[in-house]
Amino acid sequence: MNMNRTIPQPANTDEPVAAWDRNEKILEWLFRLTHTDLPMDALLQPLDHQKKTSVDLDALYAPDDWQTIASLCGHSVNDFVAAGASLPLTAAEIDHFRRNHRGTENHINRDFLVAKTDLPSPLAELYGLYLHRARIDTEAALFVAQSTGSTRVARIVADLLAIGGFANGLEYITYLGLTYSVPAAFDTSDVIDRANYEAARRLALPADHPAHLLKLTPDEIGVLASNLVEQNTISTVDFLEKANLLAEARQDVTRLPVNQQLATAITEGDLPTHYLWVARMCAAYGRIFETWVAGMPEIEAIIGNDLFSA
Repeated sequence: MNMNRTIPQPANTDEPVAAWDRNEKILEWLFRLTHTDLPMDALLQPLDHQKKTSVDLDALYAPDDWQTIASLCGHSVNDFVAAGASLPLTAAEIDHFRRNHRGTENHINRDFLVAKTDLPSPLAELYGLYLHRARIDTEAALFVAQSTGSTRVARIVADLLAIGGFANGLEYITYLGLTYSVPAAFDTSDVIDRANYEAARRLALPADHPAHLLKLTPDEIGVLASNLVEQNTISTVDFLEKANLLAEARQDVTRLPVNQQLATAITEGDLPTHYLWVARMCAAYGRIFETWVAGMPEIEAIIGNDLFSA
């Protein structure tokens, strides 16, 4: 592998695309190259509307959009086409989300977050990365809701990140014989959902109410984001259990076609649906890849619950 190639950035980074650095620990993984492998001549062929009626043909001509989506959720354009799914967000919408924070990298040092835990490295780094991403994504969700009056973009980003925690689960670290999914650190859907709920609540207040979202200053949004993260991020024990289950479940279904992997992990009990984060992931798959989970009572019950709706 050519180690001088560049890798896609996470959803909310403002940094230039950096070259691969072998000396980093967890961050040397970050985001693997994702390829859109559908040939252009295939894109130009007429679509069989009887099989793929929901595919957005115009979106298929936007490789940047698909590349950005793939880097978040771990599924290629081929997967979306095969599932009869359309483009969830454009690259411009995702870029709008990821740049709507105040550079919290300068305010929250990941080394400090790592030092706050008594976990051994690299597990401390993995959990510190989760806390760091949660703070950035929460602030971004609030700023985007304030600027657009809608939580739609942040909710779909949360869906894609939840899906990516499973789809990219083959990327893992090992400690004392156990495997831990690195993409679990980027699944901040829990705190994004809470930020969306808070944003919607404040947007529904009377326009002259001092707590209305449009009346909050950037500093006040920063404080609100910090409070939401402190109250809603999962504990170290729960996070490590999640990261381990995601890695193990994903490895167990690698042999199967991509459209059967989640369903098999659920039915075989590798991902118990009584965990809130598993239910959140199932809801995301139900919205983005509906045909993959159709007819599964475990997932239909979660989707029908309406717990994770925008």
